[in-house]
Amino acid sequence: MKADTTHEQRFITDVDSLKFGAQNIDPVLHALDRWRTQLEEGLRAARLTCDGLADHHPLACRANAIDVALDTGIRAWVQQWADLEGARALSDALDDTVLLLVFGKFNAGKSSFCNFLAERLALHGRAVRYFHVDAGRLVETDGRFAEGTTETTARLQGVHLGDKLVLLDTPGLHSVTPENAALTQRFTDSADAILWLTSSTSPGQVQELDELGRELHRNKPLLPVITRSDLYDEDEIDGEIRKILRNKSVENRAHQEADVTVRAREKLVAMGVDSALLKAPVSISSHMAREAHEIPAALADAGFERLYAALIDVAEPALAYKARKRAEVLLHHLEENVIGQLQRDVLPLLDELYASAQAARESLEQQRTQVADAVWRSIVPTLPALLDAHAATRDVGVI
Repeated sequence: MKADTTHEQRFITDVDSLKFGAQNIDPVLHALDRWRTQLEEGLRAARLTCDGLADHHPLACRANAIDVALDTGIRAWVQQWADLEGARALSDALDDTVLLLVFGKFNAGKSSFCNFLAERLALHGRAVRYFHVDAGRLVETDGRFAEGTTETTARLQGVHLGDKLVLLDTPGLHSVTPENAALTQRFTDSADAILWLTSSTSPGQVQELDELGRELHRNKPLLPVITRSDLYDEDEIDGEIRKILRNKSVENRAHQEADVTVRAREKLVAMGVDSALLKAPVSISSHMAREAHEIPAALADAGFERLYAALIDVAEPALAYKARKRAEVLLHHLEENVIGQLQRDVLPLLDELYASAQAARESLEQQRTQVADAVWRSIVPTLPALLDAHAATRDVGVI
């Protein structure tokens, strides 16, 4: 990179030159789908039968509960895969772009972040097109995203930054509207990489890290962005003490970024996730960059040069994920919805059935001994008289 070339300029150049290599993952998809089909057929063929047991017998009731859980689960697998159709359609519609999913709590500044990057690329002559997502379809819209301190995003909306990069702005995780939070969760699989926005007022909340872990389980790169990295400071202007908004200091930002990194890694290790997927956090202030008229020095002070460098670093793993994304989506559906349901709902019932069967077997053994003892006690007293009665004939058959 030339000495006078900024990370922003390099980022835009790199985006323009992105190449989407073809990778044939059809054999993997067929293998995964064949595994699911064989599993379903095997489960249907292995239904438990209770011949010889009354319908109300505890073992029959437990076996029936297992069959019901399997039927319910198989229907749920089909519906859950259908629910992902919107995300798959969105991925197909944006197949020739890198899709960065912007997510975080509803007050993390996602919309203002997207608007700012769109403005910057427009200033560099790149086409900027806003849209929203309706049933997996892209519908073009006019103007910027609404910004505010309250939740303003009630649908998935996005912006094309040039021809090869898309930001998808989502209703917030932990949204005040449950439908919005569910919408966000359903479409996370469409992303090639994740930008996790978290406000500098309380960065890296535990509930956000839970969602972070879910995404990293999908082996996609994730870049934490600490937004609103500014604070009010007092200064004397014309003899008056006034509150002035300033960028947070380099030391303050470094401390917050290190804290988010440490806690995120600890959480990921606890969840069994490869913490290497977590990128180093960066801190930004869109407000401070705008207030200083977005001159290069102001952009750097507001953290955007570091952000652009981080986005350049995310591009390669994002492209790698994109190449295998369809297989990843199917694999995690099988892991989370299929195997997860069997482990959660069916295995405990099988354990209960096994324990009940063992208890019934022990009970039968005790009853067999008791019956044998009872028969012996009832027959032995009659033997002397019976032997005397047939002693003359010695007819063993009659006895």
